[in-house]
Amino acid sequence: MAKRKKKALIIGCGIAGPALALFLKRAGIEAEIYEARTASEGFSLSLSCNGLAVLQELGLDQAALAEGSAVSKWLMWNGKGKKLGEGVLAGNGLKSVFIKRVPLGDIISDEAERQGIKIVRGKKVEDIKVSSDGGVVATFHDGTTASGDLLIGSDGVHSRTRRFVDPAFQGAAYTGLINSGGYTTGLNLSEPPETTHFIFCKRAFFGYHVSSTGYIYWFTNWPEAKEPVKGSLNTITEEQRKQQMLEVYQDDQPFIREIIEAAETTFPYFASYALPKQPSSWHKGPVVLLGDAAHAISPSSGQGASMALEDAIVLAKCIRDIPDLEQAFATYEHLRRDRTVKMFDVGKHGDSGKHVIRPMQQWFRDVTTPLFLKLFANQKASEWMYGYRVDWETQVQACSPADTPKRRLS
Repeated sequence: MAKRKKKALIIGCGIAGPALALFLKRAGIEAEIYEARTASEGFSLSLSCNGLAVLQELGLDQAALAEGSAVSKWLMWNGKGKKLGEGVLAGNGLKSVFIKRVPLGDIISDEAERQGIKIVRGKKVEDIKVSSDGGVVATFHDGTTASGDLLIGSDGVHSRTRRFVDPAFQGAAYTGLINSGGYTTGLNLSEPPETTHFIFCKRAFFGYHVSSTGYIYWFTNWPEAKEPVKGSLNTITEEQRKQQMLEVYQDDQPFIREIIEAAETTFPYFASYALPKQPSSWHKGPVVLLGDAAHAISPSSGQGASMALEDAIVLAKCIRDIPDLEQAFATYEHLRRDRTVKMFDVGKHGDSGKHVIRPMQQWFRDVTTPLFLKLFANQKASEWMYGYRVDWETQVQACSPADTPKRRLS
């Protein structure tokens, strides 16, 4: 008798969810995606070359590069225009890309739907239960349900799926940073091509990238000790945001204020959250976590989306090659946990410089940063980050019980 085809429920249709569905389909596993939002949301992000490599495996890398803007290097400055260091944002023949989140997600989800993968929006998961036959049933806020053999929580830093996997987990932690950004056209900034700039200013951090057409992607972070009350940032108008940001940067180089003032769009303020400690396990029964639901890292790493895409291809390979789900999930976690912990530290270090606002601290940062970058951000030292590749054709070997990383909670 032929084996029954497995069916996977994927909670979350951001970037990693539909990528996972495409890999699962390639492996002969049916997938359905359920998304709480009725429409795509998001601003912009830097998709590193290691994340772009996953899209290359799906044949979607060129579409992402065409929609966004290629980036191959970075330059770091202080607010007075002093260069602190530089580095690469490319590896193994691939560049990174600055891109808007919504079209990036749509590129992947549109391909999933083109290949016949079911995507249902407006479905917020309320409950997850394991059925008597070992499968899983998801119940949504509207009372409807979906059943499958396994469920993958790709539902972000505030994941509801994580509550099922690890009910005692404390959840995401506020990083102490507030964020905004925007898009600007019409300014004639003479910049080296394919470059992202990072600037430690007097009271905030500013980053920007100018595309080959002159389109400017920019973002800003600043420290705020007290976590904002939920919804409190939503009442600030775009004009108010602009004025507030112009005041923040009034003592810094004039071109920063020019970029903000000429912006055609600014992002609503939002707080950063991360998981300083990961759940004790990424899986429970037929349920497993993916991306930010398992290991959310600070945006300062520039690797959040790339880590989630790497998760997607590794998890799909484990499910494809290891018949026992528990062992497949344990192997996936074994292959991914250490790398994501290390990447969390990268984001944490990036955040630390953004909290420095006292003059003496800033002076010390500007003196020590060039040395740090030479030692730890040079091309050789960054190879572990940007040179990472997953070969879809290579068979995954199941890890032994002694290899499982459940005891390493960081």
